[in-house]
Amino acid sequence: MFRVKKIFSLFLLALISIPGCAGEESAPEPDLSSEMRVFVSGSAAVTPLLKELASAFAIREPDIEVVFLPDGHSKAGITGAAEEQYDIGALSRDMDPDEKENLLRYLHLAVDGLVFVTHSNVAVRNLTTDQIRGIYSGRITDWSQLGGPKAKITVIDRPDYTSAKIALRKSFLGNSLEVTSKATVVERPWQMTDAIQLSPHSIGYTSLGEIISDNPPVKMISVNRIEPTPTNLRSGRYKFFRPFGLVLGREPKVATMRFVNFIFSDTGSKIIEKTGYVSQRYEILIGIVPEQNVMVQSQRYKPLTEYLSRQLGEKFSVRLKLYPTYIEVCRALARGEINAAFLGSLAYATVRQYVDVLARPDYDGVSTYRGILFVRADSNVQNLDQAKGGRLVMGGKTTTAGYVFPLYHFKKHGIDDYKTFFSESNFVGTHEDAILAVLHNRADVGAAKDLIFNMIAKENPFLRSSVRVLAESPSVPSNAFVIRKDLSLPCFDCHSKQMRGGNADEAMNISGAIKKYLLEMPDDPDGRKALAAIGNATRFVETTDDDYSELYKMLKEIRLRPESLLQND
Repeated sequence: MFRVKKIFSLFLLALISIPGCAGEESAPEPDLSSEMRVFVSGSAAVTPLLKELASAFAIREPDIEVVFLPDGHSKAGITGAAEEQYDIGALSRDMDPDEKENLLRYLHLAVDGLVFVTHSNVAVRNLTTDQIRGIYSGRITDWSQLGGPKAKITVIDRPDYTSAKIALRKSFLGNSLEVTSKATVVERPWQMTDAIQLSPHSIGYTSLGEIISDNPPVKMISVNRIEPTPTNLRSGRYKFFRPFGLVLGREPKVATMRFVNFIFSDTGSKIIEKTGYVSQRYEILIGIVPEQNVMVQSQRYKPLTEYLSRQLGEKFSVRLKLYPTYIEVCRALARGEINAAFLGSLAYATVRQYVDVLARPDYDGVSTYRGILFVRADSNVQNLDQAKGGRLVMGGKTTTAGYVFPLYHFKKHGIDDYKTFFSESNFVGTHEDAILAVLHNRADVGAAKDLIFNMIAKENPFLRSSVRVLAESPSVPSNAFVIRKDLSLPCFDCHSKQMRGGNADEAMNISGAIKKYLLEMPDDPDGRKALAAIGNATRFVETTDDDYSELYKMLKEIRLRPESLLQND
């Protein structure tokens, strides 16, 4: 009898390992023109959670039907949404850089912990990273090597292209480790726990959410003495996980956004948490560059991100991401790694094909700056001609004050190649670095932003008498808030309003909402505190591309195409 049962179990294990034997139905032809139906497909790992959410949504919104097409993998979710085959694509991994070029709207839904599970007859309760690598490489083949019973380990694995396997390699195996050829590979997520139950002494890995929701008769394994729990996942102690996300087309219909609205509501978050996942808010990442030092810049902008988070509401989280140079923040914007940034005028011109400029801070009527060329006050250099053979420092190659203006001024004075005119020429990390290099005699001539010079001089009055300005540029807009063009995701509540019969033209978008909140900061106590933190600004002023006309004239004169800076080192 036991032999018959074992043969039958092995037959089932082989069956569920074969792609296409999962009982998939053929896909219905989705009618995306139906305004009251929302079509969903993509990663099979995300589908159970979305179905839980859709069931609760159907009670609240009975007129809207969420239709689940046959699921597959994350790539299918991205492709389907991009090609408008369905309304929402489900992902269980990060998007690749080339996938971000589709201009889809990505929403971070949840974090899914991944957990190692064994057959119920395995007594081992904890594994180290090295032991996990040993099991999957075939170096460890018997549970007795790990303090368990003397029994051969049956390794259950997933295909390399699945999000679970990608996460396994990222967290434990690395890209070079070759998994033992004796491993049984199962195609579908739910097949993993089935295979574990059917195969004594086996080990595999699956979704923590699935284990909590379905409670299958398998045993979970701690990793490096840290238990796989939502609490440990949320705190960052447990590090084996993958992201769950949603992608939407460029113009999601009202019914789609009503479902998204529900997913990111308090009710939706509670469902996500109850089913074993860690819910996420829609995250807006703002890139900044330290014009002074890193800590000062971070502290200056933190109150602003907190203000925007509060204004946008519970569904959103606004965070800073620091970059050492403007060119790096520009590349991050172009790749879609961040959503927004505070950019100097040249940095904005470099990525204006990807972003819209919204507003910039105003300091008691001053919202522009000039580039300055300067020397020490005790220098014999009175004009540019006398600086020949000296040492030049500039504040950054993706800055107007630290690059464009010096080149423009040099050309106006007949200097086509500054590298041969000066004995040394270097770009330093920040405008402050350029000022200090001249002040401390590490350079003879410097190029920097007058706003930073004035800010340092306010704290160190001696600076004004220690430095002499040789030339100033035309005025250009001070660092402005820019946001990616593809972040024009219609806001949640606006769709609710439209669904109730409101005017669709009145619907705001995230970009419009942020612009509104920036301009209204003087009227809000927290807004005034945030303004004070960024150098005692009095308000934000609306900014458009036309405000950069003087910059574009300088760029034309020196024949510099700013977008080319993205490709240059």
